[in-house]
Amino acid sequence: MMNFKGTIAGAMLLGMAVMSQSVLANQDFKAKVTGFEYSDVVDVKISSNGGSKWTTVEAGAYKGTWENGDSFAAFCVEISQGLAPWGKLTSYTEGTFSSVVASNLTSLANKYYSFVDDAISSAAFQVAIWEIVTETKKGLDLDKGNFEADNTTNTTKEWVPNKWIPIFGSWKTTTVDDPDSLAAIALAKTWLAGINDSSVAATGDYSLQYLKNSKYQDLVVFTPIAAVPEPATYGMLLLGMGLIALFARRRRTESIRF
Repeated sequence: MMNFKGTIAGAMLLGMAVMSQSVLANQDFKAKVTGFEYSDVVDVKISSNGGSKWTTVEAGAYKGTWENGDSFAAFCVEISQGLAPWGKLTSYTEGTFSSVVASNLTSLANKYYSFVDDAISSAAFQVAIWEIVTETKKGLDLDKGNFEADNTTNTTKEWVPNKWIPIFGSWKTTTVDDPDSLAAIALAKTWLAGINDSSVAATGDYSLQYLKNSKYQDLVVFTPIAAVPEPATYGMLLLGMGLIALFARRRRTESIRF
């Protein structure tokens, strides 16, 4: 089957997703975030000032509902503000990303959002979003530039008795990489590397909504775009309709014979 994203129609949809931001700008939305989409949230270390200061944060998609009760999943856009309290109905204004950021976010979603199905992949997707919207100095690389990210570690302490006098000894500290955090960062790096790689095929079609709030964390929501049938599908549909009309006509003709 023809890869839809490789067609002219696919490129048009990508352009429409970017253009739709300006059309929807300044519209107001009310929504509430009710928690993380996955309960076992992954911790990651991030820096938004070139690695001079690191902060450990929980990374992953939020779940929430619109004012009409429909559910959605959203990701954090900015790191500097706190999230609105769980369950609080909050007003958001539709914002716009730059064309480059919007294009990269759409490509990220089209290629990899369908793989987000657990806490690790959700954290990876969130880290990739932070890199795309925050990085201003380098390319999409978590190891350098304005925005950087790294995995967290687990530290354990074990009492080691003295070989000759067991009642004496010392504490041994062991630090190891947190496996979930390590996997999330590695996956985010892979996805970022594939955003502008034409050899990586899309697995879906998504539009994006940028929800802004001056007091609370801004959010981005990715919504699937309904697939457009390929030309061959249209041809089969028309052929089928034509055969149905022909059979119906023949049946009417036969029914009036004497």
